[in-house]
Amino acid sequence: MEKMNKKIGKQIQKYRRLRGLTQQDFAKEIGVTEKQISKIETGVHYPKFCNFIKMLDVLGIEMKDFDTKVEVKDNSTKSSIIKIINRASEEELMCYSSIIKNIHKMYNKIRKNPE
Repeated sequence: MEKMNKKIGKQIQKYRRLRGLTQQDFAKEIGVTEKQISKIETGVHYPKFCNFIKMLDVLGIEMKDFDTKVEVKDNSTKSSIIKIINRASEEELMCYSSIIKNIHKMYNKIRKNPE
């Protein structure tokens, strides 16, 4: 997981720099601290779903632009997701629902028209 966090963090950093944004400016756009952006870009932390979606929007990119594949080998991932959902507020649930719907649409689109 740490390796994936670093890979995602490096890609966020790459797209941020391509847009000419400093960590401070990027953090303001997302609504987090500059320190949080630094930790995300170095792979120390992974952004919350809502913040990740904001990052994609600010950077003008989509999930498919990330060069990372996640493999699910057992049900521990499913259990983790269920725990997050069970602890989520109504606002978080709405955000998660929106994210999942968008990912599902993209998945089906890619599946129907592979590049």
